[in-house]
Amino acid sequence: MPSIRFAVLLSILLVQLLLVPASQAEEVRIIRDPWGVPHIFAESNHGVGYGYGWATGEDRLEEALSAMWTANGRRTEIDGAGALDIDRTFRLMRIAEFIEEGWDRYPDSVKQIGEGYADGLNAYMEAHPDEVPEWAEPVKPSWGFAVGRLVNFWPTLGNVNGERRGLAPSLATLDFGMSDKHWNPVGSNGWAVAADRTAGGAAFIAADPHMPWKHEFRLYEVHLKSDEIDFAGAGFIGTPMPVFGRTPHVGWTWTANRPDHGDVYRLELNPDDPEQYRFGDGWRDFESRDITYGLPDGSEIEETIRWSVHGPVTRHDPGEGMAVAYWISAYGLEDPPVQFYEMVTAGDLDELEQAMSRMQFASFNMVAADSAGDVLYVNGGRVPRRPEGIKARRPLDGSDPSLVWTEMIPWSELPAVRRPANGWVQNCNNDPSTTTGTALDPTPDSYAPGTVKPSRKNDTVRAWYLRKLLEAETNLDAERAREIIADVTMIPHGPIRERLDLAWKEHSDDYPDRSMIERDVRDLLAWDGQPDVKSPLPTLFLLWLFMYADQAMVSVDFLERPLDTVDQEDAFRMFDTLRDARKRIGKLLPFGSDLPWGIAHVIRKAGRTYSVQTGMYPAISLMNANADLRGNDLSRMQCTIGSAYVAVHEMSDPPRSWTVTPIGQTDRRDRPYVRKITEVFARGELKPFPLTLDQLAEHETTETVLDTGR
Repeated sequence: MPSIRFAVLLSILLVQLLLVPASQAEEVRIIRDPWGVPHIFAESNHGVGYGYGWATGEDRLEEALSAMWTANGRRTEIDGAGALDIDRTFRLMRIAEFIEEGWDRYPDSVKQIGEGYADGLNAYMEAHPDEVPEWAEPVKPSWGFAVGRLVNFWPTLGNVNGERRGLAPSLATLDFGMSDKHWNPVGSNGWAVAADRTAGGAAFIAADPHMPWKHEFRLYEVHLKSDEIDFAGAGFIGTPMPVFGRTPHVGWTWTANRPDHGDVYRLELNPDDPEQYRFGDGWRDFESRDITYGLPDGSEIEETIRWSVHGPVTRHDPGEGMAVAYWISAYGLEDPPVQFYEMVTAGDLDELEQAMSRMQFASFNMVAADSAGDVLYVNGGRVPRRPEGIKARRPLDGSDPSLVWTEMIPWSELPAVRRPANGWVQNCNNDPSTTTGTALDPTPDSYAPGTVKPSRKNDTVRAWYLRKLLEAETNLDAERAREIIADVTMIPHGPIRERLDLAWKEHSDDYPDRSMIERDVRDLLAWDGQPDVKSPLPTLFLLWLFMYADQAMVSVDFLERPLDTVDQEDAFRMFDTLRDARKRIGKLLPFGSDLPWGIAHVIRKAGRTYSVQTGMYPAISLMNANADLRGNDLSRMQCTIGSAYVAVHEMSDPPRSWTVTPIGQTDRRDRPYVRKITEVFARGELKPFPLTLDQLAEHETTETVLDTGR
């Protein structure tokens, strides 16, 4: 049942709705395709926002509300004191507060979609009070935009936490959905092919972000069509605008990158007044706030949080006479909703880049294409222009005003490959210098300082493989584009197979346990590297590679080792780890010697289990799904992270798109489409995404008509 608090606040909302003039009432159509994706049609931005909020309520009400509570630092109201650390993080970040401070400056078109989304979600809760969680209350327009900003604090906080050198506790970050002792397979693939390399004369843009399939990282597909907006894609649940996707004329995707977008400062406290810190020639007051965290039983936890001129204070220690503050490039931004709106209404790459030049996102690579046939890649990031010689990888002197950053490196100076002569770009979390593998790529010495973190590994296995596929395509059509984005080949298989073949020919006669592995070697050499769910070979290869490479994410260098390095020591290591992998399978499956991939590699969805035909780390494929295979309890294994929204958009007229997500639109078993998208993903396929009324007419649909004036 709804809480008393919700009922009181809802009554206020209803009074406000009753005051809406009839002339402002608007009809909103929600047409759902066979996979449950809502296509929302209205004249105004408020109308499409309203329909989007209502549709979200139908499918994922509690997830949307939960994400809003996370963004506002109020998870203790749901989860109790165990959520205190993550709440403290987002109270310090003040995401919704900064959006509200900028609200009056926003164009009406931006405010309308935010207000419409909140109105639609609130209207759904008013109409379905039994579905409203006890802790919920009517939502505000700023809250949805705040949810859209959560993902920007995931890489930023991880970066700055790594620079604190033990000076302060790390700030809690969003849960990836896997143990911190396990590998982190969050990544992404994105690529674009220009019109002059395609069969139909239209560019392609392909998206495959790799993220957890839970909590604030879940993605929801939608199509919004008003007089101003025509955007189709996927957004984080609870946000009023999608973050991946396309307009009729431009499309884009994101991949994670590594700009240096955060710093740590050590502050000296005033010994006579610990609420002051040294800054320049004097003392400056902290901005402080006494806050309370509500708990499910009605009790509260109180504490004081602070900010310095640098940003959030993560340690305040009068006993030691010091404090620690973070400077985070994602902090304090008011205009991300404006930038995103300009993106979802962009007509070409120039307008898209003009929107991006607002620099309201802390990080992420962008890959994009437009209907003019052009493509681009930019290593995005909001990075300060630090003075030369500053070693910002260690805590800085918080008393020095010259070390407070105010100037950002502009979008035009970020590493990029724009409209390349080769006709394609890609990024799979590799550095800009390995975008195409040609002289078209920017070189590390050309990077503006801080835009790309130095790393010994400037390439990824996925990028290494994808470059080969794209370079071979000179007449790309839609069918082949779908094959590439949904390629499930276990990429390391080819190079490792060559090493195994040579090792077996030259060193197996001297191996004492030759007979124990002979059959497995023969089978692996004959196998094509495809993750057939009926075959035990993908399981064997995965476990063997994990042991042989001794790492969950193998490097390009590991795969490109010359064959003349296959000596007896390396050969025997291959053989020993293959023998041990077979023993491990015996622990996983005591009643048999073979473990089919479709038993080890599954998604559980709405009471059913689906075998998943993709690879996973370390036997990674482009389209992938990942599980934690370290334990020996097979019944608990399931994929929970990996490809989160796989899409190919043809920038043609009329536009065409194909997409899939692993978790579908809803978990509600009373919805007829609850499992339909998951079934497509499990097969390693994509479904059509209708973009026009004519394309929708080709499918069986359902329609809901709403009146925003009710």
